[in-house]
Amino acid sequence: MTTPTLLLPEHIRTAQELLGEAEAEFAVGKNLKGSEMLWGAAAHALIAVALRQGRPFNSHGALRNVATRLPNVPGQPEWRREFAATEELHINFYHGQLTDADIEDYRPRARRFVARLLTVANEPV
Repeated sequence: MTTPTLLLPEHIRTAQELLGEAEAEFAVGKNLKGSEMLWGAAAHALIAVALRQGRPFNSHGALRNVATRLPNVPGQPEWRREFAATEELHINFYHGQLTDADIEDYRPRARRFVARLLTVANEPV
């Protein structure tokens, strides 16, 4: 288990804040920053789920493991495609490979993925 520096509620709050920041960046045409803010929201939501489940979260690979081992996430199996779209947005931050049409396609998928994760993170123990 990775030692958390933020508590579960702080990761949930950060994920929610980053969703808003992403939309603000996209609204002014800053697609690279918006892409990374959406990835950041997903990463914080994944960490919140990992904390809830007592799982490691110290690397991108660990976060991918959390995402691929969530059999009870509402909306399965669509959430796997949503995670893949979210990763594409993360890659876009570094390489700018996505077209405007790709970004418009991936944005709602990433937002749904974060919403699904936050539902899991907020479930009573």
